[in-house]
Amino acid sequence: MKFDGLRNLIIKASPCGVLVVDTNGVIVGCNDILSKHRLIRHQNIINRHVKHVFYQDLESEDSYSLDPIMETLHSGRDVVTELTLRSNSTELVICRVWTTILKDTTGKIIGACGVFHDLTPYRKKKKQLEEINRVLMETGNQLIQQHMETMRAFANAIAARDNCTRWHSEKVAEYAQQICINMGTDNETANVAYLAGLLHDVGKIGVPEEILTKPGKLTEQEYEVIKTHPIIGVNILESMKNMKEILQVIKHHHERYDGGGYPSKLKGNKIPLLSRVLAVADSFDAMTSDRSYRKAFPLEKAIEEIKSNSGTQFDPRVVNSFMHMVQEQYLQ
Repeated sequence: MKFDGLRNLIIKASPCGVLVVDTNGVIVGCNDILSKHRLIRHQNIINRHVKHVFYQDLESEDSYSLDPIMETLHSGRDVVTELTLRSNSTELVICRVWTTILKDTTGKIIGACGVFHDLTPYRKKKKQLEEINRVLMETGNQLIQQHMETMRAFANAIAARDNCTRWHSEKVAEYAQQICINMGTDNETANVAYLAGLLHDVGKIGVPEEILTKPGKLTEQEYEVIKTHPIIGVNILESMKNMKEILQVIKHHHERYDGGGYPSKLKGNKIPLLSRVLAVADSFDAMTSDRSYRKAFPLEKAIEEIKSNSGTQFDPRVVNSFMHMVQEQYLQ
């Protein structure tokens, strides 16, 4: 089976495993990603049948009847599905698989192609996030017990003033928490990010409603008023116990990585890490939500804006973790 240069380049450059079989299900081509996949049982898989490469134990034998590549060969239809098989180390591996039929220039079926994307790392992170949320809800931690309802009340007070931002704080909190998890922070740090996300806009209570909900562009004076909300938020919350770390996060969540933000014009790593996380989470939700002065951005445009401002407005490390988050949630 021959491929032109462009197809070879695409296959080699693919971040997913690519497998090509003939009409009998015998493997005639693959890329390096596929040959190193955890599901592969042999170093050399060329000229081996799909069954002998992926289904070599009694447990997986039962799954062979549902193999997506063989289903495509038998039916001629494209298949999109998930496979759960065991690797050599007996670990369960979850893959999303796309298959399609291959034809020559005359229209004759000459085989099938499968693309394999390993979902296992993402599913593990999802379980980790679910565990953190479970702990967050069940823990008897004094900070959460004493302040969570107060925090939500503050967030709801802001939402009540502007219907366009009704769920903004909750979504920012969730985004910030997941970005932290993707960065490998400990659970406590991820939980602090969540709480800071709930409270990051509390200071907007002190911003006049005609400015907060203005449908048009703000004047320079009005923008200066808006810029006071992080400090107002700190002043509102500073009497609450055990809030010092969160106060600093809230205070600096509008700093820019290049030093051009407010209120302190901090730069780079001098900005608290969780403030850098909130900056990305806050901007993403703001762009993907309707506001009084504009409609929501398309998802792709919002993601591109975050990427294009990496290293200027945003911390590149945080942007990288954000991209993992959107890959898991929106681009699978």
